[in-house]
This record gives sequence, structure tokens and C-alpha cells, in this order.
Amino acid sequence: MMSAGIMALLALVVSGAAQTCNDATPGNCFEESSLLSKQSLRQRQMQTETSSDVPSTLAGKSFYFLVIDRFAKSGERALDSTKCVKAADWENYTGGGYCGGTINGIREKLDYIQGMGFDCLWITPPVASNSFMGYDAVNLWEINPHFGTKDDLKRLADDIHARKMCLVFDVVLNHMRPMKTNGKLNMSLVPFDKPEHYNQRGIKPGQSFADYVETPPGPISAFDPTPDSKALKNLVEEGKVVCGPSNPELTECACMPGNSGIACPSFDPQRMVEGWFPPQGDLNQTVPFVEEQLLKYVKMLVNEYKLDGLRLDTAIYIYKGFLSKVQKAAGIEILGEATVNNMTYQAGLMRGDHGERVLDGLLNFIPFYQVPSSFCAFNMAGEFANYDEQGTWQREADMRNLGQVLQTQLTSTAYESLDLMGNFVDNHDENSRLANYCKFDNLRMQSALTWVMLSRGIPIIYYGTEQGLDGHQRGSSMGQDAVRESLWQTHYNTNTWQYTHLAKLNRIRKQYHIGAGGAAVKNFTKQTMVFTRQAGDHEAWIFINNVANTSKDETQSYCPGPLPANRGQAWIDVLSGSIMQRYLKGGCFQAPDSEPKVLVLQANNAVR
Repeated sequence: MMSAGIMALLALVVSGAAQTCNDATPGNCFEESSLLSKQSLRQRQMQTETSSDVPSTLAGKSFYFLVIDRFAKSGERALDSTKCVKAADWENYTGGGYCGGTINGIREKLDYIQGMGFDCLWITPPVASNSFMGYDAVNLWEINPHFGTKDDLKRLADDIHARKMCLVFDVVLNHMRPMKTNGKLNMSLVPFDKPEHYNQRGIKPGQSFADYVETPPGPISAFDPTPDSKALKNLVEEGKVVCGPSNPELTECACMPGNSGIACPSFDPQRMVEGWFPPQGDLNQTVPFVEEQLLKYVKMLVNEYKLDGLRLDTAIYIYKGFLSKVQKAAGIEILGEATVNNMTYQAGLMRGDHGERVLDGLLNFIPFYQVPSSFCAFNMAGEFANYDEQGTWQREADMRNLGQVLQTQLTSTAYESLDLMGNFVDNHDENSRLANYCKFDNLRMQSALTWVMLSRGIPIIYYGTEQGLDGHQRGSSMGQDAVRESLWQTHYNTNTWQYTHLAKLNRIRKQYHIGAGGAAVKNFTKQTMVFTRQAGDHEAWIFINNVANTSKDETQSYCPGPLPANRGQAWIDVLSGSIMQRYLKGGCFQAPDSEPKVLVLQANNAVR
């Protein structure tokens, strides 16, 4: 029997066609009648009809993502709040880089996390590993002793569930730690301690595995984008290829996994799954023992620690047949890491060519790649393999970059569930944190955070964003470890504007039921974006921009805006608590300032 909530949502689909436009096609709007797709109805029904304390689905939940070693210390070591930024040894591959964060440290700071209103905690792999990040396991069956014990981890799970929050583990099934240390083969790995457990693409007849690993250049890499990306520039200049946000098959002017054809002719799907991230040992999941042990490992993690979800590292480098088996074995939703810029290829990681389920969800890199340039004019990557551009700024930010890919993605029918796509503004791998790439411009960061928290999907906030951590790789010799700084030097201040802004946005999500469900991009210009979200039985209108902090008090014009409220109702900006009714003019919203706005229709007696 269909619930009353679902019936109301169906009525909304039938009656509420949303008009969508963009400035690239003036006067040309289209009707977006699929405010709620079948997938969003399914997710909404799961939300409405479940009564369990811990969410049965991750759809629409908000995540706080932390690096165990860098988040919080425990015991006497917690008394030392000196900032720590250490790099692991990526020259001789001896690992290390530990700063002292622990599982018990996380337990002691759960009030801090929950104070921002997050639904779920995602942690880096706690597995026994070579380095502090945990993505280079040495023994799948043990916990890293630097972080704590299995019992500590179980207590963390219990504490999180007692708060009616959910726990997500990072898991790596593509590879183990580097196969050589100090230049020599090191097979002391559990349970994969034999050469036949690893891919050996390109090994020569009669060549030993030790020689294959130790002799430069070593095992064949899984992917080398540079030659195709450089050649792509000529193809674009000759008019043979279009790249960038307007092309959903190539949203970046760079060849990445999943790009093929004339634009990126060297793409080899088989090499993707058989090649290495040298010298990390690339597991061969077609070997029965490897498949059996990895599936056993996944089931153990889920059952032993009562997990609510998994984030699967390097998912695109694992063949789809095995991904399907992992998803089935886990029995909980998995978000796969998919660093791609081809929407068709991205969607195919959720549902295969023959309709088979692959992964329930993905990290949504396609819009992320547009976020830094759209809000803050930052080059997170370099076009056409011009890596000198990475970490630099353009003259102007351009919101059309993000607007275009969002509009295409939200209106696509290819995705199994947009509600299980994880959105983010920075993370532990990329060139820069938000505060650095926005040059500490509070207004631009406010709009970026408002977007990620209210866009359709799972909002993911990387630890330290709430404290303005500003790690960045350019000019640093630490590589990715430069964006993995400790948090304890901030003393976990709950009064920063970022902390309070995130808490407010999470509160808005809950109060107005902005989780799983419909979304539409109404309009985007170079400076502004207007999008809507399903908010219970109504719509929330979100207005964001990329103007600098110096323009904070200037009025901002957004078109379209919601129709003026009927008698007895009012449009209120739930970020500021101010009534916005008088600023709705001529089908547009003439905002009184440039701060982001979230307009929700309320009865007059509900407005303070």
C-alpha cells in the first residue's frame, strides 16, 4: 500500500512542471516535468516508510569525512595541540607519516561532529597499513595499531549508532601496499603473499616476479593520460572535438578513464584493470583465491563493525563483474570512487550494459571538477596536460561551468540514482582545500558550501573545512599529504563561521526535508546560479553566486525566482530568517545582498 507521503509526492510530479533556462540560450526554456524521477520516488519511499534508528539508505544523508591519523589524538598525547603535517615515504616506500590521531580520539570528538548536524561519519581505512592514510594495506585482517584496536573500532560504531548516525568505512580492493621497499621486492602481505595474486601485464617470458617489480620502469601503469591529453588540444583547435562542460562525454579538456574515440584513442579498458599504480601491488580479482578473500574481507568489515555504508577506493580500476559481486556481498550501499569526466561511462558504473547492478552509488567527480573554477577561478587541474596550470587562478570565476554539467546530469535518464551520488568541494587527494583555492574569500566559500550541502545527492564535507584549513600542493614537496594536515591545533572551535554555516545548512536539510528527491537547475549565468530542491511537499529555491567578499552588501539579481506567495503565506530566507516577499519582482528575485539565499514558502504565522 502506498503511503500518504508518496501519494503527495506523485501529485507534485503531475502538477508541478519546473521551468529551466540558461543564459547561453536566451529566451529558450524547457519544461522539466520530471521533478521526481522513479529513482527519487523509490528513495523517498525508503525515507518515509523506514522506522529504524539508523538510516536504511545513505541517500540524501550528509557526510563528514576524516583522516583517522589527522583528526584527533587521545590520552596524554591529546594535550599536545601542535600542528602536524607529515608526509609518508613515497620514495623508498617505507610508509609512516603518522601524526598520532586515533579511533578513541574520534570517539571523544563525536559531539563536535554531531554539533554540525552530520548524519554519517566516513573514515579512512583503519586496516593495518604501510602509511598513515591506510590505502596501502599490509594485513587485511588486522587494525592499524597506530589507530587503536578492533574493540576501539567496535565501540566507535556503537557510539555512532547510539547517536542515530551512520558509519562508513573506506575500503581498498584494487591493490595492497607497494610491492618493493628500499628497491627490493617485499611480499610480506596478508593474505596475498604470492606473485600469482597480482596482475602481471607485460611480464616477459621467463622473467621473475621480483625482476618485474624491481626493474625500472616496473609494472605497466593502469592509465597514462598525458599523450592523448596533449594531442587533444590540436583536435579541439581543428574543430574535430569539443571538450568542456558543454560535452557530457568529455566535460574536461583532458583524457581520463572512460574517454575514448577520436578524442582519446589510447583508452584501454583491459589495461585499466590489469595495470598498476606502481609500485602498489595490483590485485588480480580473477584469481579465485583473491576474489574469495576480498569478498570475505568486505563481509567481515560490514558484520564485525556494523557498517552502514562503504566507500570503495579506485573503483574504476576494478572490473565490473567483480564490483557487482562486491556490492552483493556487502549488503549495504557502496559509493565508488570514479575519477571520470564522461557521464555515460560514469552512469555505467551503477548499472551495467546489460542492466546488471554494479555499484549503488558513486563519488560525483564530474561536477566537482567544475567547482573550483566556478566559484573561485581556480585551476584544480591543467587542461591538455598542461600541469603548470594546476594550482593557479584564472582572471574570473565562471558559474556556467558548474551550471552546465549539473543541468545535464540532473536531466539525464542514464543514472540509477542521483540521490546516491556524493558531492564535495575538496577532498584528501586533490590539489587544494576550499579555503586556499578561494583565497579565504568568505562569501565565495559560503556559496560553495551552500551548493554542496543542498545540491541533489550526498553532501560530503572534508574534515577541517569547518576550521578553514588551507592545505595545498602547489609549492609543496609533500604532494597529496599537504592537504592532510592535523585538526587539533584549531582546538575544535565551534564558533567559526564555517562551523555555524554548516550546522545551519544541516538543520535546514532536516527541518525542510531536503534530502533525497527532486532537483532542477533553473538558470545559470557567469556569476549566478538558481536551483530548486524538493522540500517535503514544496520546493526550496537556492540562490548562489561567485562574487567576491568586497561585493557582499551589493544587491544581486537572479532570474527566475519563485512566484509571489498567496495571501497568508510568505517566502522566507531560512539562512537569515528574513522575509523575502518584497524582493520578488517581475518573475525574478532581486536579492538585497550577495549572500546565498535559501527561500522556503511558509505560512505567515510560521514566520518570525
